[in-house]
Amino acid sequence: MAEAIQIARDGSFMLGERSYQIPDVFSPREVFSYRRLLEPIPDIPGGTSLSGEQRTRQKAYFFRRAAACVIPGLEPSALESLPYGTLQAIHRWIAAHRPELCDDNRLIA
Repeated sequence: MAEAIQIARDGSFMLGERSYQIPDVFSPREVFSYRRLLEPIPDIPGGTSLSGEQRTRQKAYFFRRAAACVIPGLEPSALESLPYGTLQAIHRWIAAHRPELCDDNRLIA
């Protein structure tokens, strides 16, 4: 069953029975990894193109991985039950409240 989450102003939220905290400060490695995971993956000319559904699944996968790389204790598998819109909302919150992570809002579109 999919669940909605509410992120508090300080970056804390509950997911299932566990609480998590989006840190205020990130290491250069975390910033690099986060940005890299959210970079759009272009279709290869003459190669396989993804359908809309496949692209959404791919983006959801990278949204889970990116969140897990900057939120201590969060595993990507803990986010698997969340719908794509909720995953996107997490990254929109991060872009709005932790701008050093996401210097380009196109990454979360």
